[in-house]
This record gives sequence, structure tokens and C-alpha cells, in this order.
Amino acid sequence: MDVDELDATILSHAGERWLKVARIAAETMQERGLDPSDEQLDVVVARVRALVVRGRLVAQGNLSRSRFSEVRLPGAEGGDNAWRQDLRT
Repeated sequence: MDVDELDATILSHAGERWLKVARIAAETMQERGLDPSDEQLDVVVARVRALVVRGRLVAQGNLSRSRFSEVRLPGAEGGDNAWRQDLRT
């Protein structure tokens, strides 16, 4: 799996509105034809976290829990008042 292509697919599913990480991961996995296993989901969520660290996405919530966290593109409507969680945990 090419990381750059995976990142591009993730970013294509993100937008100006907050979206659940689980939704973006599911749409990404479906588009890329990935097996819906926990292992593949972990890879996609790890890439979402990496995109947050690199500033390509902003997040709110606990990214370790994809159903309880959301991401969006930076600079989206309402400014970037989102807090960035400590990703070391």
C-alpha cells in the first residue's frame, strides 16, 4: 500500500466540516479496496494521525477512538480553533 496514495485518499474524503475519523477511514478503505479488518483500519487511522501531526488535518477528540474523534481540513470555516490532542499517548 503506497502511503502517499493512501494519504491523498484520506484527504479527498476530508472537508471543511468536521467528520468522524471512523467515517473517513471506512470511505478510504472502501475506495482503496482494503480488507475491512482491524489491522487495515489501524493503518488508515495511523495515517490520519500522521496527517494531523503534519498539519494537513486538524482534529478534535481522542484519535485513538475513531468513533469519538473528528477531523477536517485546516483553515476551514470558522477558523482553526480546534485543539490538537497530545498524540504521544
